[in-house]
Amino acid sequence: MSLTLSWPLRHGAVLLAAQLVLACGGGGQPPPADLTPPTTRVTPVGGEFANSVAVTLTCDDGGGSGCAATYYTLDGTTPGTGSTRYREPFTLGNTTTVRFYSVDVAGNAEAPGTVTFTLVGAGDTAAPTTVANPGGGAFNSPRSVTLTCDDGEGSGCAATHYTLDGSVPTLASSRYTAPLTVTASATLRFFSVDRVGNLEPAQQARYVVDTQAPLAAATPRGGSFTASRTVTLSCDDGEGSGCAAIHYTTNGSIPSLDSAVYQEPLLLTATTRVRFIAVDFVGNVSDVVSEQYTRDTSVEDRTAPTTVASPAGGVYEHAQSVVLACTDDAEGSGCEATYYTVDGSAPTTSSLRYTGPITVAATTTLRFFSRDLAGNDEVAKSEQYTLDTTPPVTTASPGGGVFQDAVAVTLTCSDGLSGCAETRYTLDGSAPTVSSPRYEGPITLTRAVTLRFASTDVAGNVEPAKQESYELPDLDRQASEQIQAVRNASNGAVNLDIHGAWITYIKEGVGNLANDPAGLFLQSERTGPAVFVPVDPSTLTAVPQVGDRVRVTVNAKSVVNGQTRASIASLDVLSRGHLVSSLLQEVSEVDVTSGGTRPAYESEYISIDGTIRPPGFSASGAGHLQAPFTTWGVPAGSTSASSLRLRVVESVNDSVALSADCSVRVTSPLWVFMSGTQTRPHIQVSAWRESDVTVNSCPAPLLLEAWATDRNTVMVRFSRPMDPASIIANGSQFGIPGLSVTQAGLAESSVISLTTGNQGHRQNYTLTVAITLRDRRGVYLNSTFTQVAFRGFPG
Repeated sequence: MSLTLSWPLRHGAVLLAAQLVLACGGGGQPPPADLTPPTTRVTPVGGEFANSVAVTLTCDDGGGSGCAATYYTLDGTTPGTGSTRYREPFTLGNTTTVRFYSVDVAGNAEAPGTVTFTLVGAGDTAAPTTVANPGGGAFNSPRSVTLTCDDGEGSGCAATHYTLDGSVPTLASSRYTAPLTVTASATLRFFSVDRVGNLEPAQQARYVVDTQAPLAAATPRGGSFTASRTVTLSCDDGEGSGCAAIHYTTNGSIPSLDSAVYQEPLLLTATTRVRFIAVDFVGNVSDVVSEQYTRDTSVEDRTAPTTVASPAGGVYEHAQSVVLACTDDAEGSGCEATYYTVDGSAPTTSSLRYTGPITVAATTTLRFFSRDLAGNDEVAKSEQYTLDTTPPVTTASPGGGVFQDAVAVTLTCSDGLSGCAETRYTLDGSAPTVSSPRYEGPITLTRAVTLRFASTDVAGNVEPAKQESYELPDLDRQASEQIQAVRNASNGAVNLDIHGAWITYIKEGVGNLANDPAGLFLQSERTGPAVFVPVDPSTLTAVPQVGDRVRVTVNAKSVVNGQTRASIASLDVLSRGHLVSSLLQEVSEVDVTSGGTRPAYESEYISIDGTIRPPGFSASGAGHLQAPFTTWGVPAGSTSASSLRLRVVESVNDSVALSADCSVRVTSPLWVFMSGTQTRPHIQVSAWRESDVTVNSCPAPLLLEAWATDRNTVMVRFSRPMDPASIIANGSQFGIPGLSVTQAGLAESSVISLTTGNQGHRQNYTLTVAITLRDRRGVYLNSTFTQVAFRGFPG
């Protein structure tokens, strides 16, 4: 085993050896020169650290023999040559006491040194918390505020920072060192940081230092009144702690904090002095305010109040909750009470006093009146409430049966109480509902049907549905067969009857009357067929109307421009006022060009949605325009697309302002045109009246071109007719760099004329147009196309 000498023994041995050498002469050798031990420097020099720390031990032997070794321990024991020899920096991860010493080549050993490293931040990730005391509030004198930081089991509080101006505090803000004195209202915001740098979220406390008493006021101020006066007391504490209460007296005494607390407006009916004070939440008390209110008996309220019952009397199906509302005119004394009876007797002040809604569950005569504070009584009023729980009764005339010709059925409703409100019916055997057709007049039946009907009275009682069955030939089918017979007949004179067809549309003559004569369209069934009758309606004895069911005698059949026409010798109206909507066909998804030279939908009453295709409209006979038209059933690029047109009377288009890419719905009979050179007719969806077309959408107008017509005039063309009301006359919506614009106005439907300064000869200009311009449909100019180039007038 090896023997390790302690540091005192080693040091003594070195000294003893030196003395022996001196005494013996040293064998002729000089005494050793190095008797001084080395020193060891610790870096860093110990202390507190937030995280792990790297420790360096540095030995220094000055001019001696040089450092031989450094030894250290980390467990607090005294180091020796058997301890850990220092070779490189070591890292400490927790609080540690390092003991160490160095020895030089000559064997000199220094006394052991000790350095303690305290790690205060190990595991501390939680921010500290800070408490303000007092924690904000309202006060009537300055306050001393203490901020206390607590870091619990953490590294400990390092500092607290604060602001008093409401701004967010930072590490650069004032550091808390002693209690703060708050002398005026302020928002204190603060936070703390611990020794390892954990930051607390900023907190805040509001301190209101209120040394001013609130202000109290009365509305209206004192003065004279008649009958009664309502007085409202109010308090205003400005930026202070807020009003806590108003105390008042009406007996002339001085109010105190023990006086009555104001809770609602005071109703004064006699001369009164109102005195009052206000107190805020920190106890500041206002001065006493006094207002004198004097009742002027020389001008008294002599007008009675007015009472209204809601709902008013009437006939009802269910019990009603009736509210009686009393009002007195602005100068009146105000309503005091309302009295009523429900047995028809005259009400008095001994009758029931109204306190809330009155339930009327049976037929009742409600009588009532009100009295105001001045004692004026209203003349009693009366409302009669009738509760009708019995449904009405409806009869059909004639009743169901077998008939050989069309029959007009009348529905008659009777109700002994509230009266009939409406009758609804169906012709398909389904039960009538509120969405079924409403009976407006006799129903003309032209085929076998089951008529079901029911009425509702004014009170809302609904009659159980009734029904009547009518057997008769299918007159609509017969009329359709007669129409088809006319269409199939050879051109020339004929003698054919059409009995029971419906007039679906009456057309005026426009332009060339050989091609576009006045006339009417006949059809009996929704799926056709139909035929056009060229006749001026005003020349007929019985001027026809749309919805008439008629009998005509056809004396000639012709085909004009590909369209079948039936000339008539006579027309008799069998019945009128019928809806033709049941004959309307929706054909947007159908190829309406089918049928070749005998178009399948010719003259039939249709509704169709489609889009006007470029290039838009062109002339189509006198007084008409036409444009390519595509639908779901006839899409663009299809073989049928070249045959489908939208044809519009010019005056109609002037009103509706259609152009390419507009989407429209047209409801009218389908027109056909085929010239002698065509092998396939043009199918013309037609708008003869403005009501025939509904515009679904149109594109925003485009700026197309500009050109100079003289030295001071520029014409500007748009893709759509423009609204003259959107044009500013001074030309401010038009800008031309280097050229002034002084005037603007509509020259044509889609052309605006500009008056400009003198243009340079053939000079290039750029026109910019404001997007505030709109077309006649109210659509504003396309913002993508607002500039166009042009050259100055060449003349």
